[in-house]
Amino acid sequence: MPLADTFFCTVIFASSLDYCFFLRNKFKADLGRNMKTKTLSIFLICGVLISVVAYAGALIYLTWPVSEFSIDKSGVFGDSFGVMTSLFSGLAFAGLIITILMQKDELALQREELELTRNEISGQKKELAAQNETFRIQRFENTFFNMLTILESCRADIQYSRQSIPGLSVVDSFSASGKDAVKSIYYCLNGFFYNKSGIGSSRVFKESCLSLDGVDKAYVRFYVTFGVELGQYFRTLYNIIKLIDANFPIEQGRVYSNLLRAQLSRYELLLLLYNCLSSYGDKLAPLVIKYSLLKHIETNQLVEEHASIWPEWLGRKK
Repeated sequence: MPLADTFFCTVIFASSLDYCFFLRNKFKADLGRNMKTKTLSIFLICGVLISVVAYAGALIYLTWPVSEFSIDKSGVFGDSFGVMTSLFSGLAFAGLIITILMQKDELALQREELELTRNEISGQKKELAAQNETFRIQRFENTFFNMLTILESCRADIQYSRQSIPGLSVVDSFSASGKDAVKSIYYCLNGFFYNKSGIGSSRVFKESCLSLDGVDKAYVRFYVTFGVELGQYFRTLYNIIKLIDANFPIEQGRVYSNLLRAQLSRYELLLLLYNCLSSYGDKLAPLVIKYSLLKHIETNQLVEEHASIWPEWLGRKK
């Protein structure tokens, strides 16, 4: 029995050593070192077996000749391996302890690798989010600047002809397009705030146009004539501001609204004010106020009676 126990403990110890070397080399990429480890494991197992055989041979040599072969004598021979049994039992136990400790280290390394992997994935998610945000801004800016080009086209398509003014006696004819047409149309709007009985300095301002309701009625009459020229322009302007508002918080959106405001001439701002004050600008007006598009309006170009009655539209406090 001691001989069998010795052999069993030897196998356990050798297996433990082999597993220890396996764990040690698990994370090494060098194939040559792995082969050396396997070779060393084979040598260890063979060395242990040779030690057992040599020990047994030495006993036989020292006790030769054997005078009697019996079960009792065989038992005595087996008991002589008690020292080796104790030695290899201790080594086998030590091998198991080493295996457990190396498994602990392996688990620690796996947890560390898992944490590094999580951090890397988290970093990739942040990088992907940043890339998506960059692409989103690029798509917005492409749309935004394309719409500014469309707005410029709408401005260029605005036409004005003096013969189109109803109720005024005109001696000579005049026509304009683009920004010049916008300027002429604005001065035509001013005419709707005065009585038709006079022209120039003799005109009498309508008291009703001092109220918001009066301005709305005058602008509606004006829009009947000039809405065909201005309608597409104001609809495009509204959709540009709406696009900004839908994509950014107000502080970030102001970067683009300021660019939009820089594209508007003084007479476009003046017409925009009256459009917002009328029923036609119910949707446009809140966005114009929110992004301060009328911040740089020139009050000296307003109808004198309107220069100071709506300070909130002029970017001032009441």
